[in-house]
Amino acid sequence: MSHYLCGMSNKDCLRHLLSIIANAFDAYSAVLFLVDSPEEYCLASSFSLGDDLLQGAKIVPGKGLVGWVLRNNQPLLVNNFELQSESLGYYSGRSESVVKAFMGCPLKDGQGALCVDSKKSYSFSTKDQKILHQFADFIIMLQLDTSRTESSRKDFRYYHALQQLQGLRKRFPLWTSYLKHFLHILSQTTEIEHVLFAARDEYGQNFFLEGWTESVPLTPLTRDLTFPIGSGLVGWVFKNDTSVFVADNESGHTGSSLFARELFPSLVMHTVICLPLTVHKKTRAVLVLADCGIKEASPEMRNFLHLITEYLEFFLENLYLKNQLVKLKGFLPQPPPVEE
Repeated sequence: MSHYLCGMSNKDCLRHLLSIIANAFDAYSAVLFLVDSPEEYCLASSFSLGDDLLQGAKIVPGKGLVGWVLRNNQPLLVNNFELQSESLGYYSGRSESVVKAFMGCPLKDGQGALCVDSKKSYSFSTKDQKILHQFADFIIMLQLDTSRTESSRKDFRYYHALQQLQGLRKRFPLWTSYLKHFLHILSQTTEIEHVLFAARDEYGQNFFLEGWTESVPLTPLTRDLTFPIGSGLVGWVFKNDTSVFVADNESGHTGSSLFARELFPSLVMHTVICLPLTVHKKTRAVLVLADCGIKEASPEMRNFLHLITEYLEFFLENLYLKNQLVKLKGFLPQPPPVEE
């Protein structure tokens, strides 16, 4: 069964497993709550013969029967009782009042709870509780397998992106074309929608946007603006040569807070990553990744971003040296004309 279930998506896998559990116990509903935050658990998957399960239901440890299981980290079996209002917490309709039996089992290490209920009194036994515990252990195993599979998928995606970036220099020798495709690959790989490349001017007093993905809503007026070094969050990164990783649902960054100018008034970025690029011992550019959603930077993503910034710094260092050579050649005396 494990091999069969793991061929599905994690969401479909859990839903199918919950239906098997409900059938095994002749239950009315089977629900799985997984940890969402230190103080809250969310309904991750469910199966019911009715249609009034509260999708997205959240349970606080200690509240109701599910909350008792979560707080005490102990199984619970209640076979004949009159339920009080909200004693289950995962129904939105009349089913809450007609359920007569409940059985719940905690998942290992406080990860959640697996519960079943029935409209019939004395539906569950101590033996059933042991079987439910085995199902709970099986769910933990599936979650671990899913996590490992997802990690392997991400590792492959990052590796594939590095291969693509390595081949860009030959495919797109011009800097403008190279940068456009570089930013697109970066956005696609990290799944962060907006990626921008801010560059310092020749005198080190201002910076400007040299490249951006098509998703960034710049206008002909805003795309050519310059910004003083130190202005906005991006300017702060230029000045302090320090990376920034922000993922906050409560507050967000706008064009005004990022650049001290309102570049895209319609967007509020809840994820912002700023990566300084050091070329010839100075911060000459900043990579900006921004998204309206929450995109936590996993250790794998941070490692990938570290690798690509080093790669881009090396590329820019070569461009810088080539430009310096061109300038030096301009100061050299011209060779005398060859006499015929």
